[in-house]
Amino acid sequence: MAPSRREEIKRLQRGLDVLVIGGGITGAGVALDAATRGYSVGLVERRDYASATSSRSTKLVHGGIRYLPQGHLALVKEGVRERARLLRVAPHIVRPLRFIVPLYRETRRPLGVRIPALLAPFAPLGIRMGLTAYDFFARSPQLRHQSLSRARLREEAPDLRTEGLRAALAYYDARTDDVRLTHAVLATARAFGATTLNYADAVGIMRSGDATCGARVVDRQGGGTIEVGARFVVNATGIWGEQVASLERSPGFRIKHSSGAHAVLRPGSVKLSSALVIPETDDGRLAFIVPWAGRYVLGTTDDAYTGDLEAPAATGREIDYLIEHANRYLDRRIGRGDVTAAFSGVRPLVAASGPTAALARDHHVEVSPAGLISIVGGKLTGYRKMAEDTVDAIVSRDGGKRPCRTKDLELAGASGLAEAAAALAALPLAEDQRSHLLDWYGSRCMEIAGLIKGATGLAARLIPGAAQCRAEVIFSCRHEGSVSLADCMFLGTRIASVDAEAADSAAGTVAELMARELGWSPEEVAREREAYEARAEVERAWIRS
Repeated sequence: MAPSRREEIKRLQRGLDVLVIGGGITGAGVALDAATRGYSVGLVERRDYASATSSRSTKLVHGGIRYLPQGHLALVKEGVRERARLLRVAPHIVRPLRFIVPLYRETRRPLGVRIPALLAPFAPLGIRMGLTAYDFFARSPQLRHQSLSRARLREEAPDLRTEGLRAALAYYDARTDDVRLTHAVLATARAFGATTLNYADAVGIMRSGDATCGARVVDRQGGGTIEVGARFVVNATGIWGEQVASLERSPGFRIKHSSGAHAVLRPGSVKLSSALVIPETDDGRLAFIVPWAGRYVLGTTDDAYTGDLEAPAATGREIDYLIEHANRYLDRRIGRGDVTAAFSGVRPLVAASGPTAALARDHHVEVSPAGLISIVGGKLTGYRKMAEDTVDAIVSRDGGKRPCRTKDLELAGASGLAEAAAALAALPLAEDQRSHLLDWYGSRCMEIAGLIKGATGLAARLIPGAAQCRAEVIFSCRHEGSVSLADCMFLGTRIASVDAEAADSAAGTVAELMARELGWSPEEVAREREAYEARAEVERAWIRS
């Protein structure tokens, strides 16, 4: 059982070496890196963990193949190496994923690269050269690109259009669930002594003389404001980075926001055993169809975003754009009726001139004159390196030598997988449920197995056709700080992110489970149901447009 909220608040009030503001993947990574170097660490998150960009990705851990033709070789090299590290330290959450790249006669901008008409016949050769460079940076003999025969292509992608097909290539990256990865990093940080608190809003930066010395934090659950003293304060708030930095002074960086819409497709809507690269879009972007949670994620768009950072949502225009481009390369057409859910994530890009699709996902560490350390930009795959660079800045200001220790550090749930599989095999679970629990929790699913063994009914599915079970709701409350029905539906269990309509039918069951666990009154249950319905209404904006 995780420490109580009251215990976590008391720990924060005792003072820290490092206070991290932001509980997405970047903040979680900073907390882990700092804790493993021997610092006392606290992390505060104004909403639930991974509630913003870190839950709204394309579910990929990748080097960024589109950055190769843009010349961002250092970014690609760093990305594929961080991918390799994650495959080693989190094999239960990060797994290799094969991508098919089809190339057609009419393709003029494969992978977003504009090719002059005279050079179009050589496009497959150019793509092969790029994939060879990708392999070289990765240095993984098992994950090398290859050409696919027509027969092999029919096996792996029977719904892929073959008319006009010139060549088909396959390469490797990796898949993950972004929320589960964030929680694995947070759990590992806590194992090294870090204190984490969600629904805790940093509203002011404290100073002693000319130096930053902590933050004032509002407890959004229990009420009241606490002062958290810290020798170093890290701003890891992603899309809110400028706003938080401005609590201390005018920031020396600017963030350009970009939105990325995704559609979740029902099972059977497309037949693919690998992920599919949409080889060309009208505006030169890259899009993918990626297996996730028993469904497929179709994404993503890349547009400048000036809307509400608190409530981004995919629009009907964006979903239609994705469907229209996917259908150009599928014999079996998909439509809005195949979309079971949709979401949009906002990316924090270090500002530059030009369209957001042309900006690379480089990260930047800035230290203000008073000592506030801000980590901005970056992408999911690079979170560990971003954290390393951030804590290096702390060590540099602190003096002494504290080397990074996370390069080969296993994340929570990575060891003991055989024992966990054996425990699940003894429970009344279907095979897809066992696979799901191992894939999302690793050996941490032993806690869920214990819940199922100790109470009847907790093995039941939350929604038909999806693998999540009732015990995951209890686990989310006890071990991951879940105290909101909406957040448990969208983040803790992901069921509302997988199938919006089916999730509505499960909301009552989830609310009942949480009410028993957290002691909600009937009035509180009603308020939580209303809050969930309001959140669901926002997320379904695409249906109404």
